[in-house]
Amino acid sequence: MKHIKNITLGILTLAMLSATSCSGDYLDTTPTESVSSTTMATSLDNLYLALNGIHRKMVSQDLEIQAMGGEPGFMLSREALGDDFTWSTNTWLQASHLAWGANTNASSVYNAGVWKTYYQFILNANLILENLETLEASKEFSDSEQELYNHIKGECLCIRAWSHFQLVQYYAKSYVTGTTNTQLGVPYRLSSATVNMARNTVEEVYTNINTDLDEAITLLADYDANLNHYTEKVAYGLKARVALTQQNYSVAAANAVEAINVAELEGLNIMTADQLTSGFADITTDTEDAMYAAMTQDDQTVYFYSFYAYMSWNFNASAIRTGVKCISQSTYDLMSSTDLRRQWWDPTGTATVPSTSYTKRAYQNRKFTARSTADAVGDVAFMRLSEMYLIAAEAYARAGEDANAKQYLQTFLAERDPSYTDLGNTGDALAEEVMNHRRIELWGEGFRWFDLKRLNLPCERTGSNFNIAFCGFLSKTQDEDGWIYEIPKAETDYNDLMVTNY
Repeated sequence: MKHIKNITLGILTLAMLSATSCSGDYLDTTPTESVSSTTMATSLDNLYLALNGIHRKMVSQDLEIQAMGGEPGFMLSREALGDDFTWSTNTWLQASHLAWGANTNASSVYNAGVWKTYYQFILNANLILENLETLEASKEFSDSEQELYNHIKGECLCIRAWSHFQLVQYYAKSYVTGTTNTQLGVPYRLSSATVNMARNTVEEVYTNINTDLDEAITLLADYDANLNHYTEKVAYGLKARVALTQQNYSVAAANAVEAINVAELEGLNIMTADQLTSGFADITTDTEDAMYAAMTQDDQTVYFYSFYAYMSWNFNASAIRTGVKCISQSTYDLMSSTDLRRQWWDPTGTATVPSTSYTKRAYQNRKFTARSTADAVGDVAFMRLSEMYLIAAEAYARAGEDANAKQYLQTFLAERDPSYTDLGNTGDALAEEVMNHRRIELWGEGFRWFDLKRLNLPCERTGSNFNIAFCGFLSKTQDEDGWIYEIPKAETDYNDLMVTNY
């Protein structure tokens, strides 16, 4: 086992850029503003600006790898790793993800980019948390200052927990309930100190994640913020995701329900039937479904690092013209004939496209529509209320609470399939029914590969519209290589002691 190289210093530099530096700095709050670590430590308002910067960097061009524009790019790449999502001809992400090249290659820039980005989020969240402690020790807060302190701290704890959660799903064997989970996970960084660290066990990582989220839920109570910030409902949603991955189904269901209740009290609702074709690019204004999202303005394009430069069907780019993203035929066939989500794909490949130069394919995407054929701009939802209903339904089903599972599934499906009737499923069959709707609803949003891992399922692309010559394989069991990302080689080449992170 080995220590990392010197990338740690690179992240610290990003976090400490001066207030006069360029608009690409890590602590951006708007395209033209940034804040230094010295400045941010002087007040709660400045720390809030620094927090804004982390949220802004959820969508970025920092990696300088097209198609990998922050979390939306990782969502796209995770979809390519799974069995519900395919395309042909265009080679962006084809070898690295569709054919599983990056996850089995410790030297891949796509692999290292995932590791680097999440640890950047963690380091900067820790810097803010430490500065909060310094401020708290130096002055007595007013009531309004204490509220702001709580909100900043709660959000940073969410960022730290979520980032480690993503990393442990990528770089470790899955959590298995009822076992000791002593398999190596990732280092859980609780400070900004740029010291080498050994990998925590998977159990230790999840213990720390839950500790951070439990505190965040308390700190964020009654916090009212824009959809591009973490709030109480999002913290509950993250807790539900984590518990679902740990197979702690009663906790997953309870937290999903809490997320739903808080969200609906704030006026959020499941995307309605007549909103399904809004295209997702304006999900934060056209629907009440988004709980946390990147709210991208028309003048804030990230060009070919954008989610919509690869996932939309209408943006005028070769990645779409020759590589329109398609749903697996076998997944599409899971929908009933009356399921309104059929509008999200064209099963014939004959629907009108912006240009005759677009390659038409059966089952091509209509779910994601960029705001413009000339600019790949649009909101990206990182958490939706619809997902919470599906988590509640799945978790209740797996916990043996069929009546509760059906309640949340049927409430959700009232806006998806007006002719749906109870199929009479119970137990595992009911959980599988929910999973089918999860695959349809969350297609393209970055969940499927993680779902396969947590449920110990194979990646099964047979009997569908995958082309083995292009996608590289048709079936992989959980015993085969690739389900655990290799720790980036740059992290393990420093010396012969232990793996650490930055």
